[in-house]
Amino acid sequence: MKFEVVVVGGGPAGALAARAAAKARAKTLLLERSPKRIPCCAGLVSPRTADRLGVPSHVVLREIRAVRVFSPQGRVVELRADEVKGLVLDRPRLDWWLREKAQESGVEIWTAEARGLEGGKLCTTKGLVDFEALVGADGVYSVVAREAGLPRPREVLVAVQAEVRAELKDTVEVHFGVAPDFFAWAVPGKEGIVKVGLATSFGRQAMPKLRDFLAKRFRGQEILGVRAGLIPVGPPERVASDRVVLTGNAAGQVKPLTGGGLAFLSRCAPLAGKAAAFGGNALQEYEEAWRKAVGEELAFQERARWLFLRLPSEALEELVQILANPKLAEVFSDFGDIDNFSALSAKILRRPGLWTTILPLARWLSQWEAP
Repeated sequence: MKFEVVVVGGGPAGALAARAAAKARAKTLLLERSPKRIPCCAGLVSPRTADRLGVPSHVVLREIRAVRVFSPQGRVVELRADEVKGLVLDRPRLDWWLREKAQESGVEIWTAEARGLEGGKLCTTKGLVDFEALVGADGVYSVVAREAGLPRPREVLVAVQAEVRAELKDTVEVHFGVAPDFFAWAVPGKEGIVKVGLATSFGRQAMPKLRDFLAKRFRGQEILGVRAGLIPVGPPERVASDRVVLTGNAAGQVKPLTGGGLAFLSRCAPLAGKAAAFGGNALQEYEEAWRKAVGEELAFQERARWLFLRLPSEALEELVQILANPKLAEVFSDFGDIDNFSALSAKILRRPGLWTTILPLARWLSQWEAP
């Protein structure tokens, strides 16, 4: 069995990469070991990312217009916009739909697992597969990355998420002080269902922290199920080698501040698939291309996360208090973008009238030098 491009991993990154390779007229195979799996993902994206993915209306569960921010001590600030700021997608349906679109483009799809490389061929549960280029879209602990000798993402968070019978309408909640090195979230999904989760690098604390949070915020609400997953933070130094490229979680193409991957992979995965289709120098050029596409925003968010991890709870209290300022809240409501935090920061810095508002936070940040 021989293909020009083989993609391992049938999530959004793999499906987009495979589709791009097929559109570039490469004979393409996509491997997905668990096509019925339900990912641990809230599915919250910006309207721009939804447009880039081209998702149909039946994949959209909610329109989001507000975010409610909770400080460690329980102070609450709500930021609301007139227009839609986010969309909640049905993640299982999104995955199925993207694989269908890949198949329509000529991609052959197998329900199979990649085991490793053997004699330059991919060893799968359906036999050996010959390839000219291999795309690893198989998650944080990528088999493809391991076999190709490519490094893993720099940091890995454990995420746990429960589905709860509750209702938040068009509002997302962000809770600081719940997880030691991230935050907790509550995102409305299907009608009457809220996805409640958190992430942390302290894996053993994830479930106990989630149970405590559910008992506090959603006491007495029915819990329908709990899922766990991994979130990479910070891409590895290299995501391409001879005949191999990585994309999605395997390449750390995830927003460091929120853990969301769909925004970045919607831009990077097609680049990986196209590079694989052309092969040769294109595989190495992919390294530069994807970093050019999202590298500036990724670097900004990595720096912001580095600073966030060093803020004491008193600073987080001040941060939430700052958000309550009407003038600053107006800027967030008008220009807030869950994909592009650096642009929002630039908007604030270009308004001298807001500088005195953010001075308390600047005092905390000035105590540390950047990495």
